[in-house]
Amino acid sequence: MSENSYGIAKRLEFIAGVIAARRPARVLDIGCGTGANLTAPLARRFTGVDFVGVDSDAGSIEFANREHGAVNVRFVIEQDAGDIGTFDLIVASEVIEHVEDPDAFLSFLRGCLAPDGQLVLTLPNGWGPFEFASLFETLLHLTGIHAVLRALKHRLRGRPAGAPAADTLAISPHINFFAYRQISALIANSGFVVRDYRPRTWLCGFGFDQLIRSPKLVTLNSELVDRLPPQMASAWMFVLAPGGAVGTPLYHRGAYARFRRYLNEKRWHIR
Repeated sequence: MSENSYGIAKRLEFIAGVIAARRPARVLDIGCGTGANLTAPLARRFTGVDFVGVDSDAGSIEFANREHGAVNVRFVIEQDAGDIGTFDLIVASEVIEHVEDPDAFLSFLRGCLAPDGQLVLTLPNGWGPFEFASLFETLLHLTGIHAVLRALKHRLRGRPAGAPAADTLAISPHINFFAYRQISALIANSGFVVRDYRPRTWLCGFGFDQLIRSPKLVTLNSELVDRLPPQMASAWMFVLAPGGAVGTPLYHRGAYARFRRYLNEKRWHIR
C-alpha cells in the first residue's frame, strides 16, 4: 500500500504490528466500509486470523464481499450482525467521530472484547490541521466557490479532478470533533487504559493534499508528527485495554461541534 498525506500505510502497519504481537484468533473491524484499506489487506497478511467486518452501509458491504471476500474474512451489514460473539482485537478506525453517542459506542465495544482483548481506536483530531482544512473546504462548498475552482481545474487539466475515497461508499460526515484532552477523558471514563499511542499524520486535507504529493514530502509529513505534541497531529491512533471503573456518560457535544455538524449536514444535503 502506497503512503499518502493521510497516513493510510502508517495506520495499516500500526494495526498490523498489534496483530503480529498479540496473535488474536478473531478480529472485528467495526465500521469497516469497503474493507479496501484495512480489513482486506490485514486478512491477506494474517491468513490464520478470522476477520469480521461490520458496517451500516449496505453498498459498502456489498462491494467488500464482492471485491475482498476470502476464506478468513466476512463482511456483514450491521442490521444482520446479531450476536457475533467476542473478539480478541477490535478495530474502530475513523468511526467514533461519526457516532451519535460515543459513550455508548465505547461501552458496546468493551462488551464485545474477549478476556484480555484490546481495542484499536483511531480518529481525527477535531482541532487539528485536517479538520480546519475540512472546515475551509466546507465553507467553499456552501458559498459556491469550490464548484468554480473545480470547474476551472477540470478545464485546465482536461479531465475531472480527484476520485472518491475507497474507504466507504456512504455519505457520513463527522458529527464529533474531539480535542485530545476530551478523547483521553472519554477513554478513561469508558473503563479503558491506553496501552500504546501514535500520531497518524500531521498535514492532510484540502490544500495540503495538493502540496504533499512527492514521496519525500509524504514521508517527512509522517515522520515529523511523531515529534510533535498530540494536539498538533491531524489524527491519532490508540491501543486500549479494559482497566478501571466505568463512569457515568461523559461526552457533551459543545457549540463548536454542533456548528460543524450543522455545516457538514448542510453541505451533504442531510438537512
